[in-house]
Amino acid sequence: MRFKDKFSRITLRISLIVMVVLSIILSAIIWGSDARFSRIEETSNQTQTKDLGQRSLRDIYLPTQTFYFKDKQMYQVYDTKNNLPLEFSKLTQSVKPLLPIRVWSSQSKYEKLLKNPNYVQLTYPDQITISLFLTNVRKADSREFNRFFVPARSSKYIYLGNDENYTIYRVRLSDVSFDNLVEHIQSAKTQMPVTLQKVHDDYLPFYDKNLSLPTYSYLTKEESDSYFVYRLLGSNNPTQHSSGESITYSNGVYERLIAAKHTHNYEYIDYQQDQVPKTISRKLNDSLYFVRKIGLSEPDLRFFDADNNTVIYQNYVEEYPIFLPGKYKMRAQVKFASNGMTINFNSLDLQIPIPTSGEKKTLIPTNEAMDELYQKGYHQKDIERIVIGYTAKSDNSKNKKLVDLEPTYYVKINKQWKTLDEWLNINNQVVNSGKEGLVDGL
Repeated sequence: MRFKDKFSRITLRISLIVMVVLSIILSAIIWGSDARFSRIEETSNQTQTKDLGQRSLRDIYLPTQTFYFKDKQMYQVYDTKNNLPLEFSKLTQSVKPLLPIRVWSSQSKYEKLLKNPNYVQLTYPDQITISLFLTNVRKADSREFNRFFVPARSSKYIYLGNDENYTIYRVRLSDVSFDNLVEHIQSAKTQMPVTLQKVHDDYLPFYDKNLSLPTYSYLTKEESDSYFVYRLLGSNNPTQHSSGESITYSNGVYERLIAAKHTHNYEYIDYQQDQVPKTISRKLNDSLYFVRKIGLSEPDLRFFDADNNTVIYQNYVEEYPIFLPGKYKMRAQVKFASNGMTINFNSLDLQIPIPTSGEKKTLIPTNEAMDELYQKGYHQKDIERIVIGYTAKSDNSKNKKLVDLEPTYYVKINKQWKTLDEWLNINNQVVNSGKEGLVDGL
């Protein structure tokens, strides 16, 4: 028995030694092959990042309004159960069409298609490029459009329309059915009768009757200056200088971040980014890259507006943009210039919707709003856009982290976005073509 016990102890000890040695050898092999494993991990991360980037790009460049005809009347629709633009985006994400074909460029034919009840329509707030929608076409395809015409009955074609120049592009599809999407559009809970009227470069929905829209309340979150300093200027101890109502953080002579002391507004300037992208596709892609660099929350972030070398992104509630407090009102605005790139952004992040009593606010018909502008001296050619948007208002008497969202008309004149009341209350305003008026703005 003693011999057997002794033999067992020796065998166990030898086994343990072999296991330890084997473990050391395997560890050496693994650590010695670190470069190989790093490459595998890097490749995996790159693939994931690329995929996430494509999805995020497609989600941010998402249509924001949906229309269809019933009994010869056009309706703008919204459904709380089905995100209609997102449903359309998912249906077309893997589409592999033939190259888009230009069909015609005629105002009369374009307006006839706008009134065709056999199509539902989805629109972007401003023109984007074909290559942003059809990711498998040439990236250099900078032909622009802002409206989809989707057949209400089965068809092998959809059409992309550009309101500005009345151009239609036909896209041939394969193995895509819009039947469920059309059914969801036709049965959407919120349906508002509208007519389309040309304002500057776009056909915009005009509401013929008083419109009653809900108000909302949200708890908010705001990142500190240090968060944006680290993301934009790095961790190399940037200098800071306080002046008046702002603090300026600098990273050498090439980058600076200006933070307003008592608002949520920031301005970031990078003098090294001194090349203006040559194509609209590049501007849209590059601007989104820099917005992501800031580190803003993206769940409800959407492309909103583009002018020359400026691209604007807004948060949305339902199908309406949210205009934030402060001078710029925008969630993020990227401006490219030969002397440097500037980003104005707002750090206020809407987090949690608060249940309300169901309060609503009534807006006048759109034509009445336009008439008020004309009576104040504004010319039709100077009004670039009129949309419904939500104004974010802080009520510190309740909770400094609570904001109320109230619907109102927002009007774009001379590339500046203001509420209808703000434009009407500007004293001695003279807005003729080519004149700025007595206002500060973007």
